[in-house]
Amino acid sequence: MKNNTIIKLFTVCAVIYLSSCGGGGESTPDPIITPTTYSSGEISEDVTWTSDNVYVLDGRVVVPNGVTLTIEAGTVIKAEGGQEADASCLLVARGGKLMAMGTASQPIIMTSVADNISNSHPNYPGFANLNEGQKGLWGGLIVLGNAPVSVDGDAVAFQIEGVPASDPNGLYGGTDASDNSGTIQYLQVRHGGTNIGEGNEINGITFGGVGSGTTVSNVEVIANVDDGIEMFGGSVNVSNAIVWAQGDDAFDVDQAYSGTISNFMYIGDASSDHGLEIDGPEGSMLGSFSLTGGTMKGYNPDGGEYADFRDEAAGSVSNMYFWNHSCSSDFEIDGGSSTANITFSNLQFNTSHLDATCKVDVAVICDDQTGNGTNFDATNVSTGSTGASSTLGVGWSCTVYEGAHQ
Repeated sequence: MKNNTIIKLFTVCAVIYLSSCGGGGESTPDPIITPTTYSSGEISEDVTWTSDNVYVLDGRVVVPNGVTLTIEAGTVIKAEGGQEADASCLLVARGGKLMAMGTASQPIIMTSVADNISNSHPNYPGFANLNEGQKGLWGGLIVLGNAPVSVDGDAVAFQIEGVPASDPNGLYGGTDASDNSGTIQYLQVRHGGTNIGEGNEINGITFGGVGSGTTVSNVEVIANVDDGIEMFGGSVNVSNAIVWAQGDDAFDVDQAYSGTISNFMYIGDASSDHGLEIDGPEGSMLGSFSLTGGTMKGYNPDGGEYADFRDEAAGSVSNMYFWNHSCSSDFEIDGGSSTANITFSNLQFNTSHLDATCKVDVAVICDDQTGNGTNFDATNVSTGSTGASSTLGVGWSCTVYEGAHQ
């Protein structure tokens, strides 16, 4: 390989205890020597990261146009910290491809160097020494593509947040709605969201102008400072997604995102804001999103709103199950005529956990700021919605492994 990658060896704190062949004693532990690859800058040619290595991101690691990074099932990737332009992250630029090929029994984990997790750790795929309270230890995963986005001034390409304007690899957007940025499956992203500027943090997973030719399924973001998963335009579909303990919004949609997010789950903590934050177009291009089959667990009694729909957002929201939110949580609809452009159906707000003095009904939960009177009403609220599948995350997700969804 021609990229600036340095390979070192070190001894990890994992050992194999061999049983004695006789006498009932224990043998001396044998340490496992794990190769560690440090990577920084642009990857210059196609490469595969294998599960018998630990990979460390040192700064912004870029998969540029024309290059494919393949990551085997069970691979653990760790990142140095760093602030602002020095923040460590994995950036897939327009024309680059990420083939992150985890499996249900061997998920890929992206985390901080402070995390002791490995694919041989007895708690894998759960926590090792860290937990959901440790946020902002590195950047995150950024995937950019050539699909249409609706931005101010109707620019075809725009610079993604979290990447300095001086780096052209941060451009996203184009004219190919079916653009293919690769396959991402059975992937955890933990403890990210480091600050890259005043009030500007990196999302757990950012999709900017990513096309429908990209496959994304079984992905999880845990303990991110900013949003869990954010869509800036594009048309990629995401299925089987989990966000736990994010500091801002769990699922954030912007710039006329036109794909579908299905079978997904959010679990809030004391720092979480909205389960859903849905924005519309910023330019003249319009789009219509779909959110279907979501289970949204708030953080009662302290914080977190159900959702916020604004800025002429258009799309559909169906088969949603909301629970464990506080008495003051609301489902806000604002931004001009956006109410008329969103269809709500089969929503269930389970308020049985609330104190008897907390009188929560549909009229209180829905805060229609538009005055249009076209928001959801009792006909859209159902006792039949179960939200996400009960098997979501089983076997591969840290959230389910640690029981946070219950």
